[in-house]
This record gives sequence, structure tokens and C-alpha cells, in this order.
Amino acid sequence: MKTFKLYSISLLEGKDGNVHQKMIPIEDGLIINMENKQQTWYIEAVISHDYYDYFKKVKEQEGHMLVDVIITSKDNHPAAMITSVQTLTKLSESVSVLLEAKLALKKDVIIEDVLKDLVGQGFSEEQLLLEFKNKMENLAAHPQGALKTIYRSIVESGQYKLQ
Repeated sequence: MKTFKLYSISLLEGKDGNVHQKMIPIEDGLIINMENKQQTWYIEAVISHDYYDYFKKVKEQEGHMLVDVIITSKDNHPAAMITSVQTLTKLSESVSVLLEAKLALKKDVIIEDVLKDLVGQGFSEEQLLLEFKNKMENLAAHPQGALKTIYRSIVESGQYKLQ
């Protein structure tokens, strides 16, 4: 088991054929990789009371959310995860939400999507390498194409009830 500081979390919501990111400001949080066969992760985030009703509704409907998390530092690449609400606890000035999660988008898929985009733009070999390196260093979010693909595949799988 490995534990990391949760730097940020955002909801990824499908609307109008695109996937939109909605940042959820966190006061504190952590993420745990259980390192088990099921590849389970747990995310605990301390958030504003403003989000209590949203997470309560998701839990009551036994729904799922696609989220993007960044671990430890803003400079790290995001990880897309499919989550479900396990517990929701009101604290004196905030709310603690515990999510069970599985990786929804592997880093290899992101790299492949970035590369396809650059090849499609017609860069020469040298330009391609420079642009690829630059994009990967500055990747603060998943490419829109990768998010659309993963969102669509989650919906089509029928395994999850996205909210």
C-alpha cells in the first residue's frame, strides 16, 4: 500500500459531445494505492459543505463519477479515475468524502493521444520530437480526445452509472 498527498481533484462531466472539467477546491486530501489485484485506489478529500448534496445524491443513487486527480505536486500528470462514493462525513466546517477508485486512463493512452495529435499536425521528425517533449512536460490535463474516448467507453460499457 502506498499513500500520496492529493493535490487536486476535478469532476469530468460529459456534455454536448465534450468532456468538461469542474474543479473541486480541496482543503486537504490523500490518495491510497492499495496495490491489490483489483487495482483499487482510495481518495479522501476534505471539501466545502457546498458539495455535500452533490456527493450525497451520487452515493444514494449508487452512481459513479469520472474524476481527474493530481498527486503530490501541480507539476505531476493527472490521473483519470472512475470513482464511487463510499462515505460522506460532515465535519464542523467542511465535508470529508471517501471515494473508491480505479484508473480509467493509463499514461500510455495519453502519450499515444499526444503523439497522434502531433503527427496529424504534420511535424517533421526533429520538430515532432521537440513538440512531443514540450507537450509531455507541460501536460496539465488530459488531451480532450483521450477524455472523450474514455468517457464514451465508460458509458458504453454499461458497468458504471455516471452522474
